Amino acid sequence: MRAPADPVRVLMHRHRELCERATDPLEIAAALEAHGVTDSTAARFRHRDVFSLAEELYARTPRPGEAAEGPARPHGTTPARAPLAPPGTARHRAPARRRLPRRLLTPLPAALVSAGMAVPGPLQAALTAAAVLAGGALLYRPGRARLAALCALPLVALLWYRAGPGALLPPAVAVVPAVWCRDWFAARSRRRLAGSRSLREFAGGARALLAGSLLLFTAGLAATQAALWPLLPPAAAGWAVTAQTTALGVLLFESVLLAAHGFHRAAAAGPAVAGALHLLLVALPGAPPALHAAASGATAAVLLVPASRALAGAFAHHGPPPRTH
Repeated sequence: MRAPADPVRVLMHRHRELCERATDPLEIAAALEAHGVTDSTAARFRHRDVFSLAEELYARTPRPGEAAEGPARPHGTTPARAPLAPPGTARHRAPARRRLPRRLLTPLPAALVSAGMAVPGPLQAALTAAAVLAGGALLYRPGRARLAALCALPLVALLWYRAGPGALLPPAVAVVPAVWCRDWFAARSRRRLAGSRSLREFAGGARALLAGSLLLFTAGLAATQAALWPLLPPAAAGWAVTAQTTALGVLLFESVLLAAHGFHRAAAAGPAVAGALHLLLVALPGAPPALHAAASGATAAVLLVPASRALAGAFAHHGPPPRTH
C-alpha cells in the first residue's frame, strides 16, 4: 500500500476531538505523548519532533467559527506556537489565590503536634491525629490523590507507635518545605515545557528538576531534624528513628509529587508497600530498629524509578490528556 500523500491529515482525523478541544499546541503534544507518539513516530509524519507535529495539528484543525482546514504546510516549516496565557491573566491568578491561603496553613501540623506534646492523655492523641490529617490535606489535593494519603496513614501511625508523638514533629515541620518543593517542581516543569523543542529535551530537563526538588526537600528535612534535635524526647531522638523519619519523608514526598501530577496508583503503591514491610517488621520478634529505616529507604529508591519516568513526560505537566477515539 502507498503511504497517504498527507499523513498529518490522517492523524488529525484520528485525533479530531483532541485537536478541536486543545487550547494550545502543548496540550496536543502532551496528549500525543500519552498515547505513545514519540519523536521517532513524528518523523514518519515529516516532522522532527512531537512538538512540531502538534503545532501543525493545532494550526490545521478548524474550530467553531473558524474557516476549514488549510493546506498542508511544506516540509520543514511550522506555525508559530500559540503562547500560553501570560502571567497575570485570569488563568494564572485564580490558582495563585487558592495556593496562598494553603501555604499560610502549612505550619498548622507542626503547631498541633507541638501542642499535643505539651498535654497528656486523650487530648494529646486528638491533637496528634488532627496534625496528621491536616498534613495529608495540605500535601495531597482533593480527589483520588487522597487515596495515597490514606495509604500513608499506617506509616505515620507506626512511627507514632514506636517513638511517640515527638517523632512526628520533624515530619510535621517538613510539610512547609514539602509544599514549597512540590509547587516549585510543578511551576518549573511547566516553564520548561513551554520552552522545549522536543520531548527528549524536556525529559532531560524534567529529570533534573525532579532531582533538584528531591535534594531541596531532603536538605530541608535534614535541617529541620538538626534544629529540633535538642527539643525531641529521648524516644524520638535516636539515630534509628531519625533515619526512619528521613527515609519516610523522602518516600512520602515522592508520593506527593506523583499524586500532584495524576499518577495516583503509583503514589498510593509506594506507601502501601512500605506500610506492609513495617507491619511485617513489627510482627517479627527482635527485628533491629534500623530495618524500619531500611524498609522506607528501599521503597523510596524503588519508587524513584517509575517516578522519574512518569514525571519526565510532557503529559504529566499539562493537565489530563483529552479523551480520543
